[in-house]
Amino acid sequence: MNTIFRLFLLLFLAIVCVATSHSSLEDDLRIAEKLLDEFYEFNPAGLKALLIPGEDAAQVLYYQAWAEAAHYRVKQRNACVIDKRQTIHCAITVTDDFGLTMGYEATDTFSLKVVGNKISAVSFEGDDPPIFEALFEWISQNRAGVLKGPCKDLFDGGKTPAACSTAVVAAAKAFMAGP
Repeated sequence: MNTIFRLFLLLFLAIVCVATSHSSLEDDLRIAEKLLDEFYEFNPAGLKALLIPGEDAAQVLYYQAWAEAAHYRVKQRNACVIDKRQTIHCAITVTDDFGLTMGYEATDTFSLKVVGNKISAVSFEGDDPPIFEALFEWISQNRAGVLKGPCKDLFDGGKTPAACSTAVVAAAKAFMAGP
């Protein structure tokens, strides 16, 4: 009888652990989706409330202000997914002033970690085409003031993301117009 009780208890605990883990993963996904809502609705207060303060939070808030100034609009938003390391990945295809000026769409992929119902780590990567890199090379040679002024410390502690984004869009128009 004692052995049966122990087996039952072990089985019960295993089921509870799996159910709790599953529930936690679902909660983490809901938090990730909420981050995307706040990011693309350009609500910095709501976004900040989801983030643990630190360097990652500062970069996401910078990026959000940059994206708002460049008129990012969601074209396609897929559900976030969790990988084996319990990192959440969210891919969103957007249209923006850069793409409209230079003839492309981009997909932003956010990679997130959630701890205690807050985003503890976040990184983002875009699939901008080579022309976007060429634009920044052109800016460094033809509009160096952009990188020394509004884009100083771009995505690295910069203080003027909206002005930077606006300046880069203006430079993209000049770049596309040619010499």
